[in-house]
Amino acid sequence: MAQVQIIYGSNSGNTQMVCKFVTAFLQEHGHEVVMTRGEHYPENQLTGHDLLILACSTYEHGELEDHFRYSFWPRIQKLDLAGQKAVVIGLGDSKYDTDYNIESGRILAKYIETHNGELIHENLMINRCPLSQLETKVQAWVASLNKKI
Repeated sequence: MAQVQIIYGSNSGNTQMVCKFVTAFLQEHGHEVVMTRGEHYPENQLTGHDLLILACSTYEHGELEDHFRYSFWPRIQKLDLAGQKAVVIGLGDSKYDTDYNIESGRILAKYIETHNGELIHENLMINRCPLSQLETKVQAWVASLNKKI
């Protein structure tokens, strides 16, 4: 089966919770999944996986979560993702900002596209607390993704 690398940024734990759910689902379907916080991930290993999942929450007015933005993000800006299949998970909460809600998903997708990666599935975009969406929206998304890897 596929080797999947999930790299995420999470401050409150919501993105981490979604990534753990996605990890468990993919592992149950035979995939090897490694989940790592962005600030702990070595940038020279971003490619070479069957699937790369970048996941991050949105903070302030359309910014990536701070640990991801300040520690991981600058280190990967010059990387070429040519041939790397990828998907994106973005979280946000419209109660904080309706104009830039879930902007993290758009930022990550743009990064993959402008660095020659291949987005193979629609973004998973989650508004508000993801807990009530794990068994519905998130499960449907990862089940659909599983058919493509």
